[in-house]
Amino acid sequence: MPRHTLSQWVSHLRAIAGPVATAPPVSGTASIERPFAAVVCGLSPGPPPDPVPPAEVGLWWALLQTEIEVDPLIDEQTDGSLWPQGRFTAIEVSTEAELCGLHALWGLARLRNRDDWARRAITVRDWHLHNTQPDNATNRPWSLHVFLLAETPEAYHYAETLLHNAMVTTGRPELLSAWILLDSAKQLEAVVGQ
Repeated sequence: MPRHTLSQWVSHLRAIAGPVATAPPVSGTASIERPFAAVVCGLSPGPPPDPVPPAEVGLWWALLQTEIEVDPLIDEQTDGSLWPQGRFTAIEVSTEAELCGLHALWGLARLRNRDDWARRAITVRDWHLHNTQPDNATNRPWSLHVFLLAETPEAYHYAETLLHNAMVTTGRPELLSAWILLDSAKQLEAVVGQ
C-alpha cells in the first residue's frame, strides 16, 4: 500500500476516533484496560499483577515493564495463531484475545527492537487473514494497523471490516475502540515517518 494511502488512514482514524476519545479508556475493571490505558494515554497503571497475567494481558503489561519476559507469553507451538485455539470457549473470545495480543506484540517488537517478535507478529497476522473472519471478535478494532501494513487487498479488506464492525452499532466507536483506533493511527504514523 502506498505510503500516502497509509497517511490517509492515519487522518481517517483520527477523524473517527478523536471526537469520541475525550476521556481515558478506563471505564471498568477489565484486565486489559489498566495496561492499555497506561500505554496509550500515559496514565499510571498501578502496580503490575503478580504473577504476570498470561496471554494478551501479559503482553500489554510487558509494554510498560521491561523486566517482564515476553517469550514465555507467546506460544510458539501453535499452527500460526498466538495461542492454542482450545484455550478459549468461544471463537469471539479467542479472536479478540488474539488480535489484542497481536496489537501488543507489534508494539513490543518495535519498542524493544526485536525482529523475531516482528516476524512472529506477521506470522500471526497472516494466519488470521487465512483462518478467521474479522467479525469474529467483539467489535473492537485491535491490530487494524498490523493488517494495513500487510499491503495486500485481503489485509486491507480485513482492516476495513474491523473498522466497520467497531462503528456498526452507533455509527461511531465506543470509548475503548476509539483509543484502539488512535493507537493504530500512531503506529501507522511511526511507519509512514520512517
